Amino acid sequence: MTKKKIRWLLGLTGQVCLLTALVLVATGCPLLFPPADGGEGEGEGEGEGEPPVVEPEPPGSAVAPGINVSEVAVTIPADNRPEVTFIAKDNAGNLIPRQEITGSSFILDYLETPTAGSTARYISYTTRIENPDGVANNGDEEVQATYDSAGLNGLTQANDGTFTYKFATAISAKAINTAAVHQLGAQIRRLSVIDNLTYIANVIHRFRPDGVAVAASQTREIVKTEVCNECHTRLALHGGSRREVQLCILCHNTQTIDANTDNKVDFPVMIHKIHYGESLPSVEAGEPYVIWGNRNSIHDYSEVVFPQDVRNCTKCHTGGSQSDVYKMQPTLAGCAACHDRTWFGNPDQTPEGYTTHLGGQQVNDSLCVICHPADSPGVAPILQAHLIPQNSNDAPGLTFAITEVTPIPAKQGTQLEVSFTVANDSGPVIDLATLNSAAINVAYPASDYETNIREALIGTGAPVGTLVNNGDGSYDYTFAALLPAESTDTFAVGLEGRVAFTFRGATYRQGTDTNAVTFFTLDGSEPVQRRIVVDEATKCNKCHGDLRMHGENRTDVDYCLFCHNPNTTDISRRPAEQLPPETVNMKDMIHKIHTGEELSGEYTVYGFGGTAHNFTEVHFPGDRRKCDICHVAGSTDLPLAEEALPTTIAQGETIISQVPPTRAACTSCHDDVLTSIHAIANTVDSVESCWVCHGPGHDFDIARVHLLEP
Repeated sequence: MTKKKIRWLLGLTGQVCLLTALVLVATGCPLLFPPADGGEGEGEGEGEGEPPVVEPEPPGSAVAPGINVSEVAVTIPADNRPEVTFIAKDNAGNLIPRQEITGSSFILDYLETPTAGSTARYISYTTRIENPDGVANNGDEEVQATYDSAGLNGLTQANDGTFTYKFATAISAKAINTAAVHQLGAQIRRLSVIDNLTYIANVIHRFRPDGVAVAASQTREIVKTEVCNECHTRLALHGGSRREVQLCILCHNTQTIDANTDNKVDFPVMIHKIHYGESLPSVEAGEPYVIWGNRNSIHDYSEVVFPQDVRNCTKCHTGGSQSDVYKMQPTLAGCAACHDRTWFGNPDQTPEGYTTHLGGQQVNDSLCVICHPADSPGVAPILQAHLIPQNSNDAPGLTFAITEVTPIPAKQGTQLEVSFTVANDSGPVIDLATLNSAAINVAYPASDYETNIREALIGTGAPVGTLVNNGDGSYDYTFAALLPAESTDTFAVGLEGRVAFTFRGATYRQGTDTNAVTFFTLDGSEPVQRRIVVDEATKCNKCHGDLRMHGENRTDVDYCLFCHNPNTTDISRRPAEQLPPETVNMKDMIHKIHTGEELSGEYTVYGFGGTAHNFTEVHFPGDRRKCDICHVAGSTDLPLAEEALPTTIAQGETIISQVPPTRAACTSCHDDVLTSIHAIANTVDSVESCWVCHGPGHDFDIARVHLLEP
């Protein structure tokens, strides 16, 4: 090999793919590097005694993972087969060779001119005919938007590293509106030789064929991907390669219908229906909502439960340049997707089980906003129709605040006096009796609660202690139950309650805005707050909106832990024939609930009134490997906090099982037998050694084994 034959490898001028070169050398393949000037180099062994020529490595020459696509351009040449050019680089800035691109799919849409009252939709140049039974021309075919058919065969790479994708589909010259906004979508896969992992790039590129810049208003940006990912972790549909909403809407448009069911898979229709799930009027009427997917896979969304009040439209509709279109420009497609048993056709032809639209027949979207403006006045304004009762002006509001905690020595222990205030949105609530329930709880030790004492303030059996109304919205309550005579532990006390109110002729309940959890000690020392594992404001409420359990009463995770501690089971509500009891310890319970249908075994808990709650049907919308969906930073690191207690299931005085804290946390998700055996084998005399392998920086670090694929 000559000395000057450098810079050429796999057709990438000026770009050395180091790892590929090493592979070629290792397999005995000669590497030929033509000189940069095109001249002939000297033969081997010539120029003896001269130092070797060493050129500096170009920036970013260390091969790296990842794929980043830039410099995207689209042209429509004379043959009307669009051509896309782009550059693909790894995370170090190196050009990626064509050999590492294992998948490329492209679609090109234009933004239609909407009819009166409608929103502009993308229409694909490429479509296919879907035959559910494989028989053509028998009347059951449906059109579907799809990707161009060229795939990898349409992808080439020039010597300077530029990729070109040539569409197989020729666009009819009559179909091209050069002044219309066009949107290119692409999904590109790279199988990296450095780590054998597949990296995915979703490409979105807007342009006008006439070269005029695209204005911000000339788009369709109603839902943002990052908003979806607050619940879904990372959108990864159809094999994991479609991750951007702007890519989804290029196929899921008005062109696309499921040929098996005739259900529209137009994005606003399909997404509204999926998220409404089991509460869809059609589903409640006994008609499942089903979509047939790739290779006739059946997806039944009739059991989907949205994790918060579905009337909270801004959970999804926020952040985009047109996110407020749901209230500013209502359409039949969007509204009738949820209200799918409202008949917008000829009132004289209303099908059985449907409710006739009060505004009469609607042939298009042009009249919707007349009766349904964003807000009052109007016959049925959007915001008023979707108003959550607890957020209305009719809801009085309820706020507890603990002002003082006083331990009082007694003969056989410590009495506890708690001073607190009660207020609503208009000022103090003078009479606590205006609430329809209220209670006070004390739990200890705060390091990991073992004991909880709940005493009602009003309602059944209340009060058992001494309640003093000070007449100004403040109260003093002395517990009937005694705390220990002496203790160095930290204790916690909190309040719960709810008030009834009337909204549009119906009665609703509103809980307190906080449980006012307060930490204290009996000996006057500084209290130590319980370790923070999750935070409802920044974690739970991302999906749940405003997490409230047990009839609006309980809203703070700290307060939930009072009852849902390592010693608590459902034995008090579980039927005798269904014993033994099940743990409702917070971490075990929440892990199992969120694992849901992925559990190996069943998880059924009995609640108030002996109601059975089978959580093995829950479908978690996110990826559970990403623990920080729920957990604050560092809270899942091993070893766990020393004060963490084992999960104990007892029946009377008999302990049925006692699971060490780390094993309890992990096997509540990984509940298969082999994982349990593994955990048991690495526990000696209740001492767990999990951290040896699964601790930070170790071979099977939790962060590493839970790592999402690229």
